[in-house]
Amino acid sequence: MILILLTALFSLVLLHSLKGLLKRFRAIEVMILSLFNSFLCQHINFKIFSAYGRLSVKEEIIPRVVSYLHYGLLLPLLLMWVLYFFRSKIPTVFKLMIAMVWMGIDVGSKSFLLQIGILKSETAGWYPIVDVCITAGILLFSYIFMVRFAFILKKELVFVD
Repeated sequence: MILILLTALFSLVLLHSLKGLLKRFRAIEVMILSLFNSFLCQHINFKIFSAYGRLSVKEEIIPRVVSYLHYGLLLPLLLMWVLYFFRSKIPTVFKLMIAMVWMGIDVGSKSFLLQIGILKSETAGWYPIVDVCITAGILLFSYIFMVRFAFILKKELVFVD
């Protein structure tokens, strides 16, 4: 129960921080990118790969709520901030470091949720390198979508840079 409250509280703080994203993104971009990131984090992590028995969420109510908050709000909103820094003028090395921190948070959270029993693995072991690749793929898809979506908005004269 405490884990649900902490996850919900941190998610609310991140939701409140969305106003800060408007310095680099338009409101429509924040909305669409957030939905896209949420879809990616949930769908790739648990819809596609749960069929292989790697990691799945327990069928109880508390693990479900925690996983929905974590993979539906927390990680996607953190990913929005990673994309925010990708749009900034900081050096590429720092952008990559920020991306690696997000990847570490994702893989570390999977390990933590697996240890406390929110997630379950039906295989003999858990191999984090697979999750690092999945997380890198999510980050890459999000970045490509952000760039393409901004290009489309510029082309339609909705987004003036």
